[in-house]
Amino acid sequence: MDREVIEQKLESLRRCLIRIGEKCPEAPDVLAKNPDVQDIVALNLTRRIPS
Repeated sequence: MDREVIEQKLESLRRCLIRIGEKCPEAPDVLAKNPDVQDIVALNLTRRIPS
């Protein structure tokens, strides 16, 4: 695999982790009550897990 492609994938994964950290609340009940935050976290977790 091309080094540039690998670097782009790693950068994408890094951004997903940052986004998860920014949006995931400390208290689970806050996450449970906010479907928008749930969607953001779930989407970024899905992106984070390589296929």
